[in-house]
Amino acid sequence: MLCGAVAALQNRKEEINSMNVFPVPDGDTGTNMFMTLDAVHSGRGAVPHLGQYAETSAREMMRAARGNSGVILSLFFRGMAKAFAGHESADAALLTEAFRVGAEEARKAVLKPVEGTILTVMRECCSFDASDNDLSGLLDKFHKAAYETLKKTPEMLPVLKRARVVDSGGLGFTAVLDGMKRGLVDDPIAIKHEEAEIRPAADFHEFETGDIKYAYCTECLVSRKPGVTDLMISDLRDYLNRIGDSIVLTEDDEIIKLHVHSNEPLKILSKLAGLGEIQFSKIENMRTQHQNLTSAGSKTESEKPEKKYGIIAVSSGAGLTDVFRELGADAIVTGGQSMNPSAEDFLKALKNLSCEHVIILPNNSNIVLTALQAAKLAEGRSVEVVKSVTIPQGISALIAFDSDLEVAENIRKMTEAMSNVTSIAITRAVRSMDSDKITVRKNQIIGIVDKDLKYATDSLEDCLRQLAADIGDKEIITIYYGKGIEEDEAKRVAGLLSGMLGPGCDIVTIPGEQPVYMYIISAE
Repeated sequence: MLCGAVAALQNRKEEINSMNVFPVPDGDTGTNMFMTLDAVHSGRGAVPHLGQYAETSAREMMRAARGNSGVILSLFFRGMAKAFAGHESADAALLTEAFRVGAEEARKAVLKPVEGTILTVMRECCSFDASDNDLSGLLDKFHKAAYETLKKTPEMLPVLKRARVVDSGGLGFTAVLDGMKRGLVDDPIAIKHEEAEIRPAADFHEFETGDIKYAYCTECLVSRKPGVTDLMISDLRDYLNRIGDSIVLTEDDEIIKLHVHSNEPLKILSKLAGLGEIQFSKIENMRTQHQNLTSAGSKTESEKPEKKYGIIAVSSGAGLTDVFRELGADAIVTGGQSMNPSAEDFLKALKNLSCEHVIILPNNSNIVLTALQAAKLAEGRSVEVVKSVTIPQGISALIAFDSDLEVAENIRKMTEAMSNVTSIAITRAVRSMDSDKITVRKNQIIGIVDKDLKYATDSLEDCLRQLAADIGDKEIITIYYGKGIEEDEAKRVAGLLSGMLGPGCDIVTIPGEQPVYMYIISAE
């Protein structure tokens, strides 16, 4: 049944994506639901106990869940697993109960449930009692009830009516039910579009990018540490309610799973880091996703509408590059310490951007002048350089960027954001040196703060101790660990720094995979 559901979502994910206008028009619901459920597609051999299989599958879905709809879908199956616990098999009555528990489990994790969404379709599909033990007939009834509810979603949710579509998550759930029914009776899944009444796509041009109040979709899976109380979880919910929406938060004794839309993604990750080890995190700029959707289409290259902005960021290291792309950078120019790009590298990136204005984030003091030179050479293009001289400055500037603001206001906001972050880079000295301020011996651990060489110590612990004394007033610390640094070692460093800074500071580690620097640290 699960494999059938995966196949159904795979066949229809693009159709589902094309209707995704709520909670934001970013066009990824089908992909998120498919990738969430696909976590169990490979199977694990014959497991004769239904309860055990359901529990293991639900756990895998929880860890793989993506997006608002994916998290909700994983919670539905977690609820089913709770109903199946201790049962080797299920009849129609237990399956009906499992669906009801699943729908309740999904709804209670959403802080502000909205009618006319996948939650409504889940609830209504199983709102009747099983009259006999015909499982395939029962699933057929579930599917028909879900589809009838789906057709009513535009009347329940005005944004759907405005776009002339049904709820995309609800459509995805009807596909899941269809796949489960076919999987049960061993009916091969084929690409079929039986719901002809449903309009095939939304016009994303009907929505302004500015309608997206919160720019960043943040998802995170945390291994819950001992001692995390219900009060701490409640405080987290209150905090999220103040700074975001589309919040889906679920937790048990082992994990905390979160999906939220906000304008402060790194602060959220830092809060979660105080509750346990972050196993997975993802940040996506939904305004950029919406702009890409409205810019796409069947028009010729010369007819394609331009985006208002394009962002070019300099980065080195796969992890740091992922961070910049997730935050909305349209192009990455490879570069950094000891590997400075040329003006031509920037101009090549510019040629591939179809936008009115381009903003460059050089992220290194040695690259600022080159970026400014490229801006001068870009004849006929509106190009501005935000003079970020470190990676943390570039990330803070990008988080502050708002595609609805005019250029001058964006530059002001991004520059202001950079001034609030302290940047630290830790590496090993390749040679000895002596200056008026500091003496360095080859192979010592050195710490650079906002481009000034400030620490030279014989051990990393001593370097961290000096650093902690200088950033004791900071609340949010993000550690990007470099190429060759294992995750366990990065966690150890984070633990040492946390012990030195005390409980008032939240620390999160992210694999940057950057060369040269063992650690790049952002302190705000």
